[in-house]
Amino acid sequence: MDYLFQLRWSDGFVCPKCGGGEYRTAGTALFECKDCGHQASVIAGTIFQDARRPSANWFTAIWRTETRKYGASTEGLKQAIGLSSCETAWTWLHKIRSAMVRSDRAKLSGIVEVDETYIGGGEHSGGASRGTGNKALAAIVVELKPLSTANKTGLHPLGRVRLFVVADASAESLKPFIEDNIEKEGKVITDGWASYSFVASNWYAHTVHVGGKKSEGEQMLPHAHLAVC
Repeated sequence: MDYLFQLRWSDGFVCPKCGGGEYRTAGTALFECKDCGHQASVIAGTIFQDARRPSANWFTAIWRTETRKYGASTEGLKQAIGLSSCETAWTWLHKIRSAMVRSDRAKLSGIVEVDETYIGGGEHSGGASRGTGNKALAAIVVELKPLSTANKTGLHPLGRVRLFVVADASAESLKPFIEDNIEKEGKVITDGWASYSFVASNWYAHTVHVGGKKSEGEQMLPHAHLAVC
């Protein structure tokens, strides 16, 4: 609670009703303004509000979500926290991931790789339509940091990464995702899929990697593939 207090009122308590700075504690997470008597909660409007589990469990869940190399799973979180069901664990993960999205986040800039990936099954076999059974298609953009002279792999360090489920791999589906997430001055790198033809005509510098097989995607767009591995 001390940590959450510092996040909410880093410069000291401020009453949201009257602006007063003096308070008395009125509970574990409640602080009562001495001037007007208004009670402010340190967890109001956060994922901790109305939580039935101790805050320490939530911090553990946040830590697991942030640090797992291949992402946190509902089953793993269920076992680690001792949750009653996978449905509860899924709800926790959904709340945590939603809270991680900044509404005022800046668009990606500089050199950015763009690709799509299928989620929900084994490796996609490819095909001209880029369609598949019951899997979800997600568009991915990866920001490339400047290449270090000490880097022997030839790969750029990864910057910010964003994924979004799209209806299909058409230009109509990919264009809004790219425009919403990449600065116009950015340099966009894609494969030779025809749906990306709009990129060069929309103020972006565009580099196309054309491969003979879908399996060559890792070589064409190594950073995008590394980000979703």
